[in-house]
This record gives sequence, structure tokens and C-alpha cells, in this order.
Amino acid sequence: MRLYIPLLVFLLGTIEPVQSDAFGGKSRGTSSAQFLNIAPGARAVGMGEAYGGVAEGVYSAYYNPAGLAFIEKVEIGAARDQHFQDITHSYGAIAVPLLSWRDARRRRNALGTAALSVTSLSIEDIERRGLVETDSPQGSFEASDFAYSLAYGFALSQRFAIGGAAKLVQQNLDSVSGSAFAIDGGVLLRAERLSLGLGIRNFGQGIKLGTEKDPLPTMVYGGLAYRPSKTWLAAAELRQPNDDTLQLSLGVEFVRSFNKRMSGALRVGFNSANMDAGGLGGVTFGGGVVYKRTEFAIAWAPMGELGSTFRYSVEFKF
Repeated sequence: MRLYIPLLVFLLGTIEPVQSDAFGGKSRGTSSAQFLNIAPGARAVGMGEAYGGVAEGVYSAYYNPAGLAFIEKVEIGAARDQHFQDITHSYGAIAVPLLSWRDARRRRNALGTAALSVTSLSIEDIERRGLVETDSPQGSFEASDFAYSLAYGFALSQRFAIGGAAKLVQQNLDSVSGSAFAIDGGVLLRAERLSLGLGIRNFGQGIKLGTEKDPLPTMVYGGLAYRPSKTWLAAAELRQPNDDTLQLSLGVEFVRSFNKRMSGALRVGFNSANMDAGGLGGVTFGGGVVYKRTEFAIAWAPMGELGSTFRYSVEFKF
């Protein structure tokens, strides 16, 4: 464990120096494929998206692929949320330890865990106005975004893991389309009560829609999680996007077991990325119920004048 701590400290120190003309507020609004920043999984959203240092379950394929290394059973997750103007965001993933169907004495995740995921964002019936202002629209068109990801996590020891993901990003706007390749990478250190996660998301080439190519929303993050007991979890995360200022997320989770088969959870979080929402901007709430090997979660996040969003997700373990 002592060998890994200097590496984590070094990587965490890169978050602040990375702020330059290419990273930070000076580049605000310059990235494409912003749907990649919509976080899946109601548990993580309820905790303010402070999940890079937690990285548990199948949704770690998005937040920190190194967390996949600690999955010992096949897991399936699905998430969906509805935004303003009938914008629909969906996410689905399956994580499979590579020795899941092999009769061996080794742990199922001894060779690591792989995960496949699909992200989609769709908008229908967008009014077509043309170049001349008119009282009535000249028909309508649709827009859709997709991301297909293959992720993998491998544990170098019982406490330290690395992970990565390769993804294909596609955007379609009426008759115009574009695509790009990107990668994610992360590391995760888990002690008895403390865990640390570091990584990068959406690093790759830009997407060209029309005549110009815009960069992907690349993000560097560092997360910390602490479990003072089996019922409480606290987490914090710093993120530096390439098109915005430094972001802070905080989250707390309380879990209570009702019996051996069923438990419930309450969550509250803060996400500085939503501060512009006003009112309760930045604050998130959530909850969930686990019955046997199935977990259902819900989260609420404000979006100011655009209303509020409810995130729903389900997770199955086999």
C-alpha cells in the first residue's frame, strides 16, 4: 500500500496545474458532446456525483473504471431520466468478471472485470425555423447522441486497482452527423475505511459537425470516500473540466438494514456544477431500496428555471 500512496499524491497534484487555456473557465462552452457529462445512476447523483472515490458496482464503468476490478458477480444496471423539452437520457451497462463461467478455485475477478455500456440522449420534434423568422415552424427534426463503451478494471493487489475504457461517441443533428473515439482511465485505492480514486474522462479527438471540429468534454477528477461505520458513507470529489471552472462535489449516504434481505438508504449531496440553478442549486437528494440482489434508486436534482430532474436507476446482481 505504501508504494501506491506516492503515485496517488502525484496524480492528485496534477488536477490544479492542469488549469490552463485548454482547461478551465477560459474555454467555457467550447466542448461538444455535453451529454457525456450527464451522470448515470441515481445513487451517485443523490450524493452530488461524488463517486470517483467510491466507484462501487456496475456504474463505476462511468465514474471510475478501476472500480470494476472489485466486482465479483455479474451486474446489470439501467438508468433513465427526463429533462426539460422532452429530452430523454438513458444509460445501460453490464459488468462481467472474466472467470464468471469457469469452474475454478480462483476468484471470478482474478483476471479482472469487463463492462459494456451504452449512453443515449434524444430530442424529438425540434422546430425548424430556417434562416428567415416566421410565425410558424417549417417542420421539425430530431437530434440524438450515443456513446458505446468497453471498460476494464484489474486489481494489482487486494486494495489497489487500475482501469480504463474505450468509447465511440456519435452525434446526429438532423441530416448532419459526426463521431469520435475517446478513452477513460482511473486508479482506485481502497483501505479498510478510506478509498481514493483518480482519473480522466473523455480524452480523445473532437467531433466535427458541419465545418468545424469541437473538442470532447475532457475531465480530470480526484475523489475521496470514508466509511466511519457500516451505515454511513461520506464522499468528496474535485473535477477539472476542459470547458469550465474547478468543480466540487460532496455526498453523504445512510443505510439501514431492515432484515437480511432488505435495506434502505437516504442520500444528500452538493454539486457546484449546478450552482447556477439558483434556489437549492447544487443540492441533491436521493434514496434507494435493496431487496436481495436488486437495488432501485431515485434522486432529485434542481435545474433552476428549467425545473427539476428526477433520476431513476436499477441494478441487478447475479
